[in-house]
Amino acid sequence: MKRFVFAALLVPCLMALGSCTRMADGGRMVQITLNADSSVANAAGDLPYDFTEAGVVLYATDIFLFNGAVNMTREGAGQMTGTFEVTPGKDSKLWCYSVETSSMRGYPNPAYSIPATPDPSASFDGMVFCTNTIALSKKETSFTGTIKPITSAIVLDIMDSRGKQCGKKFTSVSVASTGGAALAGDIKLNLEASRIGELSNTSSTLSFDCSSGNLTVGTTDKPVSLGAVVLPCVFTGTVTVTGEGFKATFTLDGLALQAGYIKHIKLDLADAEIEGEKHMPTRLAILGDSISTYSGKIPSDHRAYYPSTNAACADVNSWTKTYWGLLINEYWHCELDVNSSWSGSCVAAGDPTVVRTPFVQRCGLFKKPDVIIIFGGTNDCQTERKIALGEFDYTSPLSTLNKYARFRESYIWVIKTLQGMYPEAQLICIVGNHIEGEYGNSVKAIAEHMRIPYVDFRNDKQVTVYEQLHPNAAGHAHMAKRIYEETLYLFQ
Repeated sequence: MKRFVFAALLVPCLMALGSCTRMADGGRMVQITLNADSSVANAAGDLPYDFTEAGVVLYATDIFLFNGAVNMTREGAGQMTGTFEVTPGKDSKLWCYSVETSSMRGYPNPAYSIPATPDPSASFDGMVFCTNTIALSKKETSFTGTIKPITSAIVLDIMDSRGKQCGKKFTSVSVASTGGAALAGDIKLNLEASRIGELSNTSSTLSFDCSSGNLTVGTTDKPVSLGAVVLPCVFTGTVTVTGEGFKATFTLDGLALQAGYIKHIKLDLADAEIEGEKHMPTRLAILGDSISTYSGKIPSDHRAYYPSTNAACADVNSWTKTYWGLLINEYWHCELDVNSSWSGSCVAAGDPTVVRTPFVQRCGLFKKPDVIIIFGGTNDCQTERKIALGEFDYTSPLSTLNKYARFRESYIWVIKTLQGMYPEAQLICIVGNHIEGEYGNSVKAIAEHMRIPYVDFRNDKQVTVYEQLHPNAAGHAHMAKRIYEETLYLFQ
């Protein structure tokens, strides 16, 4: 038996209605009913697609190379019928296979979206199929065949759970196999065996030109989807989404694309490698005093202030309501490295009779942070601590700085020590709204001189409710929002 050649563009396209060998006049007509091969999900949970589109299919017999085209009528989900002309007066064999419909030409259409659940009233144009041999008796006029799909389908669900790229237009999407698997090509069908016989002009890539559409990155509950017909394979490779100001690359490994099934591929830009983008923090460390504490989230030998029984700030009843907890859970979506905060502690040592280990002795407790927040100085400026201002000494070796008795030297020592111990970490200094006078000015001056980003809360009237010096839940929420907004440039 001869095989039939199908032309492929981006996906395995289908044989155009061109010249053919017509059978002799007087052929008999038989009614053929075609049924979908499967109606249940496969082992991977992929849903089959109802691809029995009412429309045109091609057919052939064992007598003639190509008989013609038949307009099929849909009889329900997964079933269609049509009348075929076959050899008169004798038993014969017949094979059917799908053709390209007008809506398939130039596919994939980036505005076309495949539903997650098959819709009985609609189907995916152009899913290539053929049937097992249908035996045709010269005495019968109605026969049944089972559709055997030979191509698969993919749906790319594009979203951003972080929300950063949501609403941005994307202009192109490309799929590239790095494992050698063919995604498209010219198909030679072996109709009798209901499978692909040969492939030529194969391509390991697909591309969607979305520049003329208005497709934008979706949200988690409303992703924007692109669909394409592909060859069955085990896919390992990359998907690249290019849009307004971003280029995101996803790495996929070992996806089974099974004939007759749709594989939904979740593309969450929050998990992608974004070209030219600085990543949001992944591990946050804090070096602080009581404002940054929460029992159970600091080392067990550190003294905690929160949670507090004082009514003014008793609503900080979870670590997730602290400014750093909100940064971790609501803004940066990162992990806590170590929170080395100690209630009542100073940056410098201060009064030797007060056992509250200062910042200068707690710099080495972190693990692998990529951001370290330094929030201290409130206690240093209290007169009872006896911490002198000291000098802005940026040039002396660390070993000679008076890190125990002078605030400025201690603060500089802390920054230089953290930079040396955690060179990949981004430092952020906080000037609290109760770091008074020259102590607050000194934190700002040191940060500016050493080119460390800082957030200054002095004179911020929105952090107003306190028990002594400690903000309530609203104050922490306000601080988290400002820290996020004023340091966002560091991570974009």
